[in-house]
Amino acid sequence: MEITVISSADDELTEIEDVVRMFDSGLKHFHIRKPRMNKQQLANYIQRFPNKFRSQMILHSYHGLAKQFNLGGIHLSREHRRRNKFYSFRLWLKRKMNPELIVTRTFHKLTDITSDRRRYSYAFLSPVFDSVTRSSLAGGFSKRALLIIIPQAKQPIYALGGITVQRLKEVNDYGFHGAAFHGSIWENEIAAHKTFVEAQEEARALGVSSE
Repeated sequence: MEITVISSADDELTEIEDVVRMFDSGLKHFHIRKPRMNKQQLANYIQRFPNKFRSQMILHSYHGLAKQFNLGGIHLSREHRRRNKFYSFRLWLKRKMNPELIVTRTFHKLTDITSDRRRYSYAFLSPVFDSVTRSSLAGGFSKRALLIIIPQAKQPIYALGGITVQRLKEVNDYGFHGAAFHGSIWENEIAAHKTFVEAQEEARALGVSSE
């Protein structure tokens, strides 16, 4: 199992220093999800990161910036898939042109994990647990269903939603390939790097690596 981090949804740039420290501490991939930023704001955000880390960054919007800044990959949202009738072909073409491009998506139904035949570098399943920051967002899957479906997945599946250091063992027991930290790591930005280091230490104790 591996650990990845998703950016906060805020427009603030203060998290960049924390993310750089996480990279220095072993973070391999960082997902940039900034739904309120326009293209120029997002470009400015990316430019604040040292060049050496950009190949480890996965972009959730304005995918053209991934090529412009030599980022490591792209995340395909529900909107990307809905509005593009040639979605499967475009996905194949992107991978053909750049075999090393990381391509991810999010599943919200367990049945989609087994029915979607497209190949991704890895995919998220959300929400696995009750949200840390949104009381109205509850975990959407039974333990029994997770134990049955996750080991059958034909591609790596990362748990997303309500992920904390304390839940890493449970994530590992379900058979997830990875866990994505989002709300819990930015709930207290002052402690963000500390939370990542604690997650990394717990991961090592479980025989887990950091993504």
